[in-house]
Amino acid sequence: GCSGYIQSNPAKSRRITIPSTKKKERQALSPEQLRLIIAQISEKLTDVTERRLMALLLFTGMRRGEVMGLRWEDIDFEKRLIAVNRAVSYTTNQPIISTPKTKSGKRVIPLDDQLADFLMPHLDTGFVIGGKEPPTLMVTRRLLRNLEKKIDMFGATPHVFRHSYLSLLNQAGVDPKT
Repeated sequence: GCSGYIQSNPAKSRRITIPSTKKKERQALSPEQLRLIIAQISEKLTDVTERRLMALLLFTGMRRGEVMGLRWEDIDFEKRLIAVNRAVSYTTNQPIISTPKTKSGKRVIPLDDQLADFLMPHLDTGFVIGGKEPPTLMVTRRLLRNLEKKIDMFGATPHVFRHSYLSLLNQAGVDPKT
């Protein structure tokens, strides 16, 4: 009738799913899978930027935004150290540079020998990915899509590499908090 009530419950739709509060299990890759991905960097990535990006995601455990915020000046090739000093985020296409999420976000991480090789030829100044400025969101997305097309990552995302890096350090006997 016309009493202002509706006959069916609009909230009761099969198309609406309530997002689970459970965190999805983020799998770390096996050492063998990591080895295969690393091998593909040299074999399949001819673009120096793509190679650097892939290597940084794999060998540092840095967040995507931290990789985009990394400057050559942050990398000490002699002492084999990388300083994580800033991160890039996006609300629009333009990069916003900020200091890392947390106090512990500002940190120094080891520069792996293999990573040092992948970063060659290394430049003196500017952003490792992007040059004078960090890449725009569109460029970042395109780079990541290209990596996914060219390399079999066994379904891993940049965040999974972060976990994989930590589990590798763990196997190497490094205290996880370090």
